[in-house]
Amino acid sequence: MFSVPTYIVLNLPPAIGGEVVELRKRFDAYEANLPPEITIAGSSGVGVLGANQTAEVVFEAIERVGKKHLPFLTSFVSMDRFPGVQIFWLRPKDREPFDALQSALVAEGIQFERSPFPFNPHCTISATVELTDMQERELLSMVIPTQEFVMNTLGVFQLVEGQAILMRSFCFQR
Repeated sequence: MFSVPTYIVLNLPPAIGGEVVELRKRFDAYEANLPPEITIAGSSGVGVLGANQTAEVVFEAIERVGKKHLPFLTSFVSMDRFPGVQIFWLRPKDREPFDALQSALVAEGIQFERSPFPFNPHCTISATVELTDMQERELLSMVIPTQEFVMNTLGVFQLVEGQAILMRSFCFQR
């Protein structure tokens, strides 16, 4: 069922998501076309969903995990850059709820491909373009959105020819 790269993400709420998209538009047009989110499974810690799984079984596991771990409050605290690469990202305030969410998904028995990178919850702003030194300085010194927001929506996206296709969305309230 998951024959193309498939990710589990926390979708940003519309207000903060709009601010993220505006930042992306200034620095990386490709990233601006992707949903504003924080990837929980697919880019670090664990890789994309393993191919040989039944979608409904995976979706049921995601639903169980989401009911236990969402919603929660967070905010962004800084703009950072991964060492040695042109990936700039917003760092969430407290990584613990993100770590707990990813660990719970793994504990549910969902199969994931391997990832060579340790888990680092982040919201990518620019990753596919070579920024000039001036653009890098501008991006790293920008005033970022720091208001608190609620993370309550998990999405399962497939990446097909550079487009994120939503397979399923899960919204959790308390």
